[in-house]
Amino acid sequence: MDIRVLKYFVQVAKDRNFTRASEHLYISQPALSKSIAALESELNLRLVERSTRTVALTAAGEEFAR
Repeated sequence: MDIRVLKYFVQVAKDRNFTRASEHLYISQPALSKSIAALESELNLRLVERSTRTVALTAAGEEFAR
């Protein structure tokens, strides 16, 4: 686990939007999505519920964010 990916997750949790989070982090949105997916895979947990317009943290995501 890379500390940078944790920083990415925190920004997504704050913004609840991958596009805005990627702008704050100065990375592309696809790179951010891929990093969060890799984190979820590494933890074997779904942290983020994605839809076309919104992002919500799962219960595990809320706990992980704390």
